[in-house]
Amino acid sequence: MVDRRAYWIWMQHGLGAGSTKPLRILRSYENIEQFYHSGEESWRLEGIFTTKEIARLSSYSLEQAQAQLDFAEKLGQQVLTLDDPCFPSRLYQIPNPPCVLYIKGRLPDLGGERLAIAMVGTRHASGSGIATAASLSYDLAKAGVAIVSGGALGIDTAAHKGAIRAEGETICVLGCGIDFNYLMSNAALRESVARHGALVSEYPPNSPASATTFPVRNRIIAGLCQGTVVVEAAGKSGSLITADFALNQGRDVFAVPGDVSRVVSRGVNTLIQTGAKAVWRARDILEEYGLSAKIMQEPMRMDEIRREPAEVRPLPDDASPEASLVYGCLTQEEQPLSALSEHAGLDVRRVLAALTELELLGVVRSYSGKRYSL
Repeated sequence: MVDRRAYWIWMQHGLGAGSTKPLRILRSYENIEQFYHSGEESWRLEGIFTTKEIARLSSYSLEQAQAQLDFAEKLGQQVLTLDDPCFPSRLYQIPNPPCVLYIKGRLPDLGGERLAIAMVGTRHASGSGIATAASLSYDLAKAGVAIVSGGALGIDTAAHKGAIRAEGETICVLGCGIDFNYLMSNAALRESVARHGALVSEYPPNSPASATTFPVRNRIIAGLCQGTVVVEAAGKSGSLITADFALNQGRDVFAVPGDVSRVVSRGVNTLIQTGAKAVWRARDILEEYGLSAKIMQEPMRMDEIRREPAEVRPLPDDASPEASLVYGCLTQEEQPLSALSEHAGLDVRRVLAALTELELLGVVRSYSGKRYSL
């Protein structure tokens, strides 16, 4: 017997990610099965499908879709479809929700007034940008906010880590299949996200990352949230695409102001010029949703403060890119050189050179056994 969800996998294969047509189909047909069985001639008469879409719908069998579903579940992934009562309700409010979501972990309950905030920014973040993202995320998560980001290096990583340190919930929306070996240096982070929330993708297992999948993915990051915060972004940063999706979806956009002389500040400063709300602290965001008192009502214990990202001095503008990258991997907890090498995606020699630079700047501590911390 064919699982109902296989019909949605079939449709997503035929129409591709980001299509607005699934919602139109839901309005025109009693259910997805009725649309499937109406056949190719009926699809043509609808007048909304391209020749290529009809060809893809016709050539991909329901048996193939069922096999895809079985494979995903064998990998331990939950599969939610557009007509599932557990499907995130906020995604119904965007014009092009995914037909299918593959999930590893436990998707936080985002129903009702539960606040979710997307936090995005450049992969090539400065030390101060990483510290800001981690601190914002930490404080928001402590206030019960779910943090959503994309799992990339830089600001995304800091956002996820801040939520995890706060023992909060975080969602990582991927632009590839959950099992695809994208950005191996962040593999440990993805596993941690799955334990503290969920990895989410509209792409089935084995789907590779590409230049087109990530921009399309960004609509889901924005769509799951009431607001999007951009922390450091150059003028053509992909995080600005997420901000555009948020604006077009009628969601709030926030930006952390940056030094006007730095490239990574151009995008965020432009957002503020065009109407985004400037924010410096988690409280600035919480006040927009009537939740500012929540931080005051839940003071951190001392052991929690020790887990919070340290107050760090900004790296100089002329710090090397590798020093900035390694700096973003450091925490208040001691880490061995091998772990920093893995997290940064750099060989040990280059990490040592970056650490030497950071030590000269006085922003890193070294310990016996080649261990380092902020």
